Amino acid sequence: MTSATTNNSSSEQSVMYQKIFKKIYESKAGTNKNSWEYFSLGLTVYQWLTENDPVYTHTLVLEEVLDAVYEIFDIIISILEMLKSNSSLLAPIVYYSNSFVKRAGIKHNQLFNLLLTSTIVTLKFWSESVQIRNILLADIFEFPVKDINIMEKRFLSGIDYNLNITQNEISEFLGKFDKSYHERFQKLKHFKEQQTLLNQYINHHKNQYNSKKQLSKSANNISTTSIIISADTQNCESY
Repeated sequence: MTSATTNNSSSEQSVMYQKIFKKIYESKAGTNKNSWEYFSLGLTVYQWLTENDPVYTHTLVLEEVLDAVYEIFDIIISILEMLKSNSSLLAPIVYYSNSFVKRAGIKHNQLFNLLLTSTIVTLKFWSESVQIRNILLADIFEFPVKDINIMEKRFLSGIDYNLNITQNEISEFLGKFDKSYHERFQKLKHFKEQQTLLNQYINHHKNQYNSKKQLSKSANNISTTSIIISADTQNCESY
């Protein structure tokens, strides 16, 4: 087989994958926009941007930011569908991305690459029945496969290769934003009202999280002190 024949075959395969993906994406686009899962995970991503790329979030109204995030989610869901994987993997995908962002930060123009890379890593770790090949996604999105390989390695390094999470951790991550808040948010028609409510809620959640973290730290300190006291007591008894 000549080089030209091989290139033609590869090109035809890429076009075929792109057509399959496009068909799935068109059937999925916008269907989950009002779901609580999209909303909760979308707010998590929005929070990344408010902390790491405030110029972007201040330039656009809230709905525009969330629409851009939801569009990426639709792409991820379409990939999962194409590979016969469960759409519930979206939560672990954002969870791992959250771990990465905590260490490395994020800009709005890096979101797609981050979530795509997390999708690859999540599928390889969680879906034993799915044989995910980086070249497949390289064909669909017209990335050099070597770039995807590099992104995957950097992502894994960024989360310290820590992929072990429990269903409880996923549920807690999803439950970060209360469902009742989702209902209140959807009832507001004006973007500025939504933005105000969202910022209030994020700040409230952040304060709650910091309080819990401080309590946990205090509890650990008390526990450590108890161990030291216990050890000192044992040493006294031995003399």
